[in-house]
Order: sequence, then C-alpha cells, then structure tokens
Amino acid sequence: MPSFSYQGTFREGQWRAFRTFVLQERRDFSSRAGVIASEIKRIGRVALLFARDPTTEKVTQERFGIMVIGQPNSSIGKLLTAYCALGGNPLDISLFLWPDDSTQPGTGYAFPKGFSYSLQGQEADEDSNIDKFKPSRIGGTRETPTDLSSRNMGLAKQAFVQEMYHKRILLEERILKLSDLVGQLDQERVLMVQAQGRGSLGSEQWTPEKYNKDHSVPCLVYLFDSTFGIAEADGRVPEGTFNLTNLGPMPQLLSDILPAEGNNAL
Repeated sequence: MPSFSYQGTFREGQWRAFRTFVLQERRDFSSRAGVIASEIKRIGRVALLFARDPTTEKVTQERFGIMVIGQPNSSIGKLLTAYCALGGNPLDISLFLWPDDSTQPGTGYAFPKGFSYSLQGQEADEDSNIDKFKPSRIGGTRETPTDLSSRNMGLAKQAFVQEMYHKRILLEERILKLSDLVGQLDQERVLMVQAQGRGSLGSEQWTPEKYNKDHSVPCLVYLFDSTFGIAEADGRVPEGTFNLTNLGPMPQLLSDILPAEGNNAL
C-alpha cells in the first residue's frame, strides 16, 4: 500500500517513519508559505460588492460591483478583462463568496435552510439561504414539463454552442477554478498554522481562540510518542521503551517484527 495511507491501525515503525517526515516538513513551512503568497499574488482575487438593506443595514444578495484584489495583470484580472471584452457580465458568473466575511450574504456561506415534508411524505421544499433557483419560487420541488422550456431552449442553443463555450463558458470555468484555487491555498495556510502551533504564516496568525494547541504537530507527536513509549519528567520519550499501560487498551497500535519491519513506512 502507499506510504502513510494507514489511519487507525499501524505499527511503531510506521509511526516513526511518518514522525520523521512531518517534523522535517514542518521546518519548511516558512518557504512553503512564501510560495503560497506568491501564487495568490499571481492568481489574484475577485470579490463582489453587495448592497445593504437601507432599513436594517443587513447585507443583501443584490450585487452592484466587482473588484479584482491584487495586481490588475493577475491571472483572474486578465481573464475578467477578456470576458468583458467579449461582452460578458462578470456579475453573471458567481456570488464569489468568501467564508467568515461579514460584508457578504450569509457571512460568505451557502447553506440549506432545512427541509419540510407534506403528510404524504413528499419533500415540499429544499431552499437554501441563497435566493438563486430556490424551489419555493416554483412552489417547491416538483417535476416540470419539458415540452415548452427544455426542448425549445435546446433547439435555440444548437447553432451557438461553439460561441457560448468560447465567449462565456470556458472563461467562466477558468475564473471559477482559479478563485477556488485561491481558497484552497488560503485553507492550506490555515492548516499549516494549526500544525505549527504558534506564530504566523503570511496574514494568518495563530490565536488560542481559533486554534487548538493540542492539534499542533509537536503536541500530536508527543501524544503518539508517549503512547508507544514511556515519557520522562522533562517530556522526552526515549526509544526502546514500551508503554504497556497505554498500549494495552489499543491493540490496533502494533510493535514491529524486527528487523524486517523496523522504521518502515509500509
């Protein structure tokens, strides 16, 4: 099986191989964060401007503007320029939601608002917090006739499929994929700060309110080290000791058959 594919059942040698790997990789976090920052700068970000209700000051889903965050010659900036030059409206593409952002509807999250059922057990609606295409707009989830809408819409599109892909669809897909990639890079940086257990990487700062110290790599390494071996008063866990008290209730944590399996990730 591939290295590090184990999860719940593994040997001490597998743990030590993984332990060495993650501790070495943790040293590389600063340069890795630099690469991520460079990639985000190269790709750029896109954000929509949302209106507010004049009475309640609550953010609505009405979009009145769009901006590219970063350099105008970023990848997303260039794609949006080409998209607009071909007649596209960037407000048609997506809500471009960013999590934990109070300037966006739903603070940047799309989520279901629940389900309701009729006495016959049929689903009545499955609305989300996003207004677009809510089932309740057509009276709930139901089968819709296709003779008028779907069939004729298909006929109307036939002669324009190539132009639709060239001037709209492919550009929209690339913009969305790059926006998604920036979100993944942001999440990677969050996971790195969590693993680091302190300090910051780029704009991401470790705080006890957001992160759990026990989920950092040093704490997790100590957890497994002190499960396999016996920890001394200063926290060191010498190799060659066996913590039978901790290992007893966990038969899924195995010792190695030496010498064949010693310090072997497979």
